[in-house]
Amino acid sequence: MDNLKLISLGALLLSLLGGAFESSSLLAAAFVTTSGLLVYRCFEFGYPPIFDGFDTLLLFVITFLGVAHILKVDKRFTGFLSAIFLFPLLFMPTRVSEIPPVIRTPLFFLHVGSAILSYALFISAGIVSIWSQVTKKEIESLNPVRWGVALFTLSLFFGTLWAFLSWGELFMVEPKSLFSLFFWFFSLFVLHSAFDDKLKNYLNWLIFLNALIVVFLFLGVNFIFGGTHAF
Repeated sequence: MDNLKLISLGALLLSLLGGAFESSSLLAAAFVTTSGLLVYRCFEFGYPPIFDGFDTLLLFVITFLGVAHILKVDKRFTGFLSAIFLFPLLFMPTRVSEIPPVIRTPLFFLHVGSAILSYALFISAGIVSIWSQVTKKEIESLNPVRWGVALFTLSLFFGTLWAFLSWGELFMVEPKSLFSLFFWFFSLFVLHSAFDDKLKNYLNWLIFLNALIVVFLFLGVNFIFGGTHAF
């Protein structure tokens, strides 16, 4: 087992122990360990390598641990679920695919980086919201959605600017772009539902549905429909 896998295993054990003993310190140590590993990977490759499975999942775990801590989610739930998400890292390849030089620009990293982080926030919010719904505990799971919408809006802006500078088009009519626009409007609808007397009763379910749409947007659209985002 290489050093990256050993560090991942250490973070997994910290998460498990943090959940078992309901220890904020151990969960914080898991957060610091995973964050340090991702920072190391950034320095190793010279850019944020959040475009391959290993580092994308690592970023998600970091985001989930942070969101769960801020929202004061049950430590046992947080620790055990983080350990489950960390487990696949022990078997995933750590090699990063080379990004073609033609698209390796600052706007590319701003566009994709803000999108990936927003996905992690949306999915974390979905997990917390369904946990809140099942346990009947009041959790302000809308806050991560607000942060996610802000980042996703920035991602759309950077993507539009990048597309215009690279291809001379402000908006490319292809599956990922169209679905991203739909998702942006749906996320705004989720935010609006918190102020509607009828819709706010279904807010947790809407946030969870929002997370499911993100998973499809991230994993399903390119696989099923292809398009310019499937390079």
